[in-house]
Amino acid sequence: KAVAETLLQNEAKDLPVAIFRPSIIGTPYHEPLPGYIDCLQGPTALLVACGKGVLRTMAGDRYGAIDLVPVDYCSNMVIVLGWITALDRASNHLIYNYNTTALNPMKYQTMYYWTVETYHDNPFDEIYRRPWMIHCRPAFMWPVFHFVLHLVPGFFADILLRLSGKEPIMLKTYRKLNKAISYLSYFVKIPFTWSHHNYHRLLSKVPEEEKDKFNFDVTRIDWRTYVEAGCIGTKKYLFNEDMSNVHLARQNIKRRRNIRCTIDFIMFLLGSCFLYRHSRIARETLSSVLGMCLKWLKNLKMFFSVKI
Repeated sequence: KAVAETLLQNEAKDLPVAIFRPSIIGTPYHEPLPGYIDCLQGPTALLVACGKGVLRTMAGDRYGAIDLVPVDYCSNMVIVLGWITALDRASNHLIYNYNTTALNPMKYQTMYYWTVETYHDNPFDEIYRRPWMIHCRPAFMWPVFHFVLHLVPGFFADILLRLSGKEPIMLKTYRKLNKAISYLSYFVKIPFTWSHHNYHRLLSKVPEEEKDKFNFDVTRIDWRTYVEAGCIGTKKYLFNEDMSNVHLARQNIKRRRNIRCTIDFIMFLLGSCFLYRHSRIARETLSSVLGMCLKWLKNLKMFFSVKI
């Protein structure tokens, strides 16, 4: 991109040329349909991975702002940019940065919270695990989080796939996912500062009667509505799933939650029994805790009997 921009600035000085620099381009906000998507690229891939329960952790600052712009807003700005460049020769070779971090920021933590919430309400028909997300802030901890939350479950999932006669794909999927996250991590960890002088200048040139038709004002984006539409769009348009069957997908989510809670409770009981049998400190601690609980219940019973 830098080479192309330099070539235009050096070799096309007498042509009506403008340089448009959008940040990460996401799903449409309004046109042709809210959340419409037909390919698994860019931020959509991460949304789907989160909704399927494949992506459980991300490296980066949870309080950092994601630089995302809707694709229909980009199209509108390109149309207006071409119009003003053709009419106003003073606009030639201007660089138009188009991003949202300074004008209408959305934090990564907020985006993933809305994503998980939306996929719990509108889950995919087939999922790997329940949608859930945690951010890993210290960079040196990312391999630990990736190993525990991704590779270990993926290893056992591949074993089950082999036993059922299917091709093991989870570890291969996580290798691809780890590569994609490593490419994105640089932009997630480091905040960038952009100039918006030409953007505001272009926005002021749009006639009032045309601002709704060619809207590219990022301050008018409601991020919660945008994220919800994008998540539902992956289910509705990308995977062509019937929204009338969403109640069945919700039952699947609840069933997996109950299974997970049951397994956690069993593991807790087994761990407690092991410690109770092999650790004197654990036995004494448990005895003192039970004694305190019994004493508290006894006092509570006496309080209510006196009150009555």
